[in-house]
Amino acid sequence: MKNMKNLAILCAVLCLAAITAAACGGDGDGKSNAPAKPKTILRKSVPAEFKGKKAPDGFDMTAKANIEAGDKLFHGEALCKTCHGEGGKGDGDAGKALDPKPTDLTSAEFQTGVEDDYIHWRIKTGNVGGPAGSGMTGFTAGTEEQIWQLLSYVRSLKGK
Repeated sequence: MKNMKNLAILCAVLCLAAITAAACGGDGDGKSNAPAKPKTILRKSVPAEFKGKKAPDGFDMTAKANIEAGDKLFHGEALCKTCHGEGGKGDGDAGKALDPKPTDLTSAEFQTGVEDDYIHWRIKTGNVGGPAGSGMTGFTAGTEEQIWQLLSYVRSLKGK
């Protein structure tokens, strides 16, 4: 009788494992057979104060000087590389512990999926603690010009 009870428990555990694997798209080996879900860009809805924000008149986002200034900020004072990594791929040392992971700023999904107003908003305010929040802190000490320089650098990462 004891062996029957143990056998019943074992069967229940195996059935549960099989159901869980099937529901998760796996074949029981702990790996999913389902295609990886694309990473989503969090909170695309830009607050009114940032909605439609464009670079100031006379500010050229493709100018080498602005991109270089943004690069210097990204890798220095603004601390972006800490989470987004040297090349902006979301693979920085501090970012490895975050959930969700930092955005790959080089990806086509990011570059085509968000407008400049969104990036400006995120650089300025971050995204800590809100709905679908992340660990991103804002560059609150940055001037408007520095934020646009950072944004220029971020846009220059497309496809790298």
